[in-house]
Amino acid sequence: MIKNILAAAAIGAAAMGAQASTNLVQNGALAGTTGSYIYNAAPSTVTAYYGSVPTQAGTVADWSGSFVSIAGNSGPWGNPGSLAQAGLTSGYVAGVQADGELSQSLDLQAGTYLLSWTDANRSGASQSYSVSFDGTTYQSFTTQAGAGWAVESIAFTLTQEEAGLLTFKGLTSYQNTDATSFIDNVSVTAVPEPTSMMLMFVGSLGLVAWRRRSQV
Repeated sequence: MIKNILAAAAIGAAAMGAQASTNLVQNGALAGTTGSYIYNAAPSTVTAYYGSVPTQAGTVADWSGSFVSIAGNSGPWGNPGSLAQAGLTSGYVAGVQADGELSQSLDLQAGTYLLSWTDANRSGASQSYSVSFDGTTYQSFTTQAGAGWAVESIAFTLTQEEAGLLTFKGLTSYQNTDATSFIDNVSVTAVPEPTSMMLMFVGSLGLVAWRRRSQV
């Protein structure tokens, strides 16, 4: 009887852990369709500077905003897939250029979440960008010119269910400098509450004890 209870607790804890690690972001790898690069929409200061850039909405599923979709081997963007720590990126990246924005709509329950992603920068100029959800800005980051890929993360807590945009927003003007941060591998996962983590721990111990006894 006790063995069955411990086994059930362990299975429940494993299921809880799997649920907590589920990525709530769709197309976090920012997979696109361009062979080199295409703007989903042009940032306002980029349009003011160039007049026009190659633009086609909807080339990156599940994402919206004034960002540029870039293939990892795109020469005009410095081949972002070959920058240092290239293992932290995928075949496509999003460019948050100048005052551009990269957004996805999420509906999150009350709780604590871990947001993680990777970023990098081509040679030229450093770029700062902010990270927000549903209008609340949590932190700003700066990618240095020529910097390779790095892992970034933020933990944030919601006291009630919130539906809104997860947004990466550039903080420069193209008239001042051509600055772009590459963004890739975006993930939002729920962080288990302390009580749930304790249950997971107890369940794991129970599974170990059950396996040992079953082998006797």
